[in-house]
Amino acid sequence: MTTKVGLDSAINSMKATSSLIAKYESEINSETKIQQPSDDPVTAKQLDNLRRSLSGNSAYQTNVKTATAVSDQSNAALSDISTQLSSIQNRLQQAMNGTNSTSTQAILAQQISSSADQINSYKTSTDTDGNALFPSDSSQLITYPIGDDRSVAATLTQTQVFSFTASTGSTAGSTVDLSTLLKNTQTAITNNDSTGMSDALNQINDAIKHMTDAQGQQSVLATQISDQNDRLSDQALTMKTTKTSFQAIDYAEVYSLYTASVTQQNAQWSALAQNKSTLFDLLG
Repeated sequence: MTTKVGLDSAINSMKATSSLIAKYESEINSETKIQQPSDDPVTAKQLDNLRRSLSGNSAYQTNVKTATAVSDQSNAALSDISTQLSSIQNRLQQAMNGTNSTSTQAILAQQISSSADQINSYKTSTDTDGNALFPSDSSQLITYPIGDDRSVAATLTQTQVFSFTASTGSTAGSTVDLSTLLKNTQTAITNNDSTGMSDALNQINDAIKHMTDAQGQQSVLATQISDQNDRLSDQALTMKTTKTSFQAIDYAEVYSLYTASVTQQNAQWSALAQNKSTLFDLLG
């Protein structure tokens, strides 16, 4: 009976050793030390939290990428509008010299019309997702979640871009619609209306200043998005490093344990064979 009990004990020890060998082999092959939550419940929970946080971080970074693209497109549009306004300012000043022929005035008006069409086209421009580049009002403005409890707009509204306050002349203090101003400018040139052209030039100057301010507002949005992108990248790196530290195995240590377990298993096989012989001798 004693020999049989010893044999059962040896078999159980061999099973335990085999389990350890399988565990070490799995750690070496997968390069991770936690194969299942029961290996280390506390660390396993921390890893699960890290995975969720990394998933959220990845989603925020995707939103930041989209917001950056929209912001870049908006900034390019504002820059082009500024360029077109400067061109209109130059053409208007040429039209005001008082020596142009009717045909020259018509040419200048047509050139301004082309610039106006380019500016007005941005009212209906869309971003890569098909949304209005400059929404009609703030209620239509898309905000992008870029962090926990944090969202940011990537562009401005049409009111912020295409409306401004006149600073001089009979309309001083009133709101001016850029599209209407450009149309009135063309009419004043075509009619050789010196008063109309003078008023238009004052308002074009206001529009240029307004566009500089709009570009400044857009730059603030772009900076917020860029700064958040840097923060998210840093957070992701920290979380990935922490995750790796939780999961990474010490190859030298694990391989040493694996080798020792294999050696132990071989010794157990030898002992088992000897126990079997002893048991058969007793039975015989």
